[in-house]
Amino acid sequence: MTFRGHRGMIVVMQFLKERGVWCRTCGLAVFRTMTSRTVAQGWWGYGSFLITPFVLLYNLVGRLKLRKLGEPVPALDGSSTAPWNPGRPVFLRATMLVPILLVAFVTTVAILADPANKIGQCVVSQGTDDVEFVDCSQRNEGVVLSVVDDKDQCPAEAVGYVEEYTEYRSGGRHVDEIYCIGA
Repeated sequence: MTFRGHRGMIVVMQFLKERGVWCRTCGLAVFRTMTSRTVAQGWWGYGSFLITPFVLLYNLVGRLKLRKLGEPVPALDGSSTAPWNPGRPVFLRATMLVPILLVAFVTTVAILADPANKIGQCVVSQGTDDVEFVDCSQRNEGVVLSVVDDKDQCPAEAVGYVEEYTEYRSGGRHVDEIYCIGA
């Protein structure tokens, strides 16, 4: 049986392989070690982010095969050694914190980056491509009432709008967000 591991290192990656003939307990130990290392180290590269789930699935198939084996028994001649300690299950190992923290970070960034979260905040643009959100007790241009795709979609109570855009070196620009401003 073969268990695989993967280590992503931003630009390069490393494929790991552990092949052997194991009893159920020793195979479980190898599965848990390779899988927990992959869970912690497999995501840190462009291609690795896509490869890691397949490596984990491959190991899961091997784990299902291990379940079919019986408990290890000592050899009749006494030449066998004790089975390896499989350790804690993968989901109870500290390495599981890596994907949990990664998902929490990505989710937090996505929530904070959502333009709808800007509604109710005060804004200052000063005619530049940088829109700055400030405390409403500071000097500002108004409160964001809504975020729209076109300035004509601003509600009737809006007194104006502020465009946040990306300026290109060629002189063109791309409007990223339009914030409808109320007094």
